[in-house]
Amino acid sequence: MKRKKWSEMEEQTLLTKYSDLLNSGTLAKLKTREKKFKPIADHVNSVHHLQDPLHFPFRWSWRDVSIKVQNMRHQYLGVKQKIRTSNNEFNWKDGENHWENFLKYKEVFGDVELDITKENAPNNDNNIIELYGDESVLGLGFGIDSEEFENEEEDDEDGGSGEGEEMKKGFCGKRIRMVGGQVLELRDVLVRREEKRREREWSKEKGMLEREERRKGMELCRERRDDERDEEIEIKGLMLEERQMMWAKRECEKRLRLEREFDEERRRRMKLEEKWEEEEMEWRERLVNMQIEHEKQMMQMHADACQNQTNLLGIMARLVFQFFGSANDGLGGGLGTLSAQVLQNLHPGGLNDAGKPDAASPSEFL
Repeated sequence: MKRKKWSEMEEQTLLTKYSDLLNSGTLAKLKTREKKFKPIADHVNSVHHLQDPLHFPFRWSWRDVSIKVQNMRHQYLGVKQKIRTSNNEFNWKDGENHWENFLKYKEVFGDVELDITKENAPNNDNNIIELYGDESVLGLGFGIDSEEFENEEEDDEDGGSGEGEEMKKGFCGKRIRMVGGQVLELRDVLVRREEKRREREWSKEKGMLEREERRKGMELCRERRDDERDEEIEIKGLMLEERQMMWAKRECEKRLRLEREFDEERRRRMKLEEKWEEEEMEWRERLVNMQIEHEKQMMQMHADACQNQTNLLGIMARLVFQFFGSANDGLGGGLGTLSAQVLQNLHPGGLNDAGKPDAASPSEFL
């Protein structure tokens, strides 16, 4: 099975939740370890494992949280030993290079003093734990559950016999011998752990760089698409404006053409009307002239008729006078003379051989 290992984000969530419960006073009211650490375990699982089981595959129990709190104390002491520059001075900023949650642990649990006597004891397993941090992560097979320690201490306090204490000393001695026999392996494990940490950091940085490159590429593609869309919109806008100008130009040309045609039609009609008026005036003038000529002709015909009647009456009067009058009769002689005078007065111009009035007849006769 894959060894369960806490990630730095899970550690940070654990410390944050522990700090919240501690500051609110809730942690002090809880008496057992299960009641204290179960809310923390549930919170860590809900934030990480339940949200992203691929990157956070482990579901932690309250017992795992209790052990992790104890191991983080040893890890804090180990990092503090590494950043010590003198007896009373520490390079605190360098602590996060060894453990990312180093200052966070110090903020929540406070500073833990180093035990100088344990540092000088090379065979003390607590010294090894404090120097090298989380023993459950080293993979040497001698990590101890702090709950077992507590249970053993409770049994020792309840029994009060020396046998339990001897068993504890024998167990510690055996454990020290195991540590002494695996010092070289521990160093190799630490070296491999450091290499893996660097590889993880490099992979993390590489992943960040790749994500940043992908993000920049996506932003570039999005900007390019936006530029293309804006350019397309601008081109369509220009085409629409050009089409509208073309339509306006065609409409203007059509309007001008219609106006010209209308003006031409109006001028043509005016010319036709003028021509019709002139023709009508000429026709009226011809009609008046014809009417006048006709009246003249009618008057002349009437005058000719009157002249003919007068001539006829004169002829008939002469015939009557000549027929009824005689030269020997005084009446006839007188009438003959009178007839000739009357006829002369009636027709001063006389008649021509054809019986028509002379051309020199005065016009007053008419």
